[in-house]
Amino acid sequence: MATRRNVKSPSDEKPDNVSSPPPVLPKAMQAERMKNNPGPSIPREVLLKLFGFTVAMLFGPIGCYYLTTTYIFPGSTVLGASIAAVVANVVLVLFILVAMKEDDGEETKKDK
Repeated sequence: MATRRNVKSPSDEKPDNVSSPPPVLPKAMQAERMKNNPGPSIPREVLLKLFGFTVAMLFGPIGCYYLTTTYIFPGSTVLGASIAAVVANVVLVLFILVAMKEDDGEETKKDK
């Protein structure tokens, strides 16, 4: 079985005005470029909100489950799990509302 060979003709070559992709930089030069331009920084308030909602999502439903099954409805795991699911959804909805409010705040700052 024969194989096909692609032979470059002079018309297939790139013209001189088309730029080729930039060469890959050595690691030391990449590190130096990152020091000069580290990229977008995340505001501290955003990280604190994210951390707070993460903690609430971890401990809120679990805490409500154990409090409900121990003190409010002893022995009823179905009710405890239901309340834990409701608490998880409440935390999720609150996170979405806070994110939407924060997003609107940035647009009003740009308008001013």
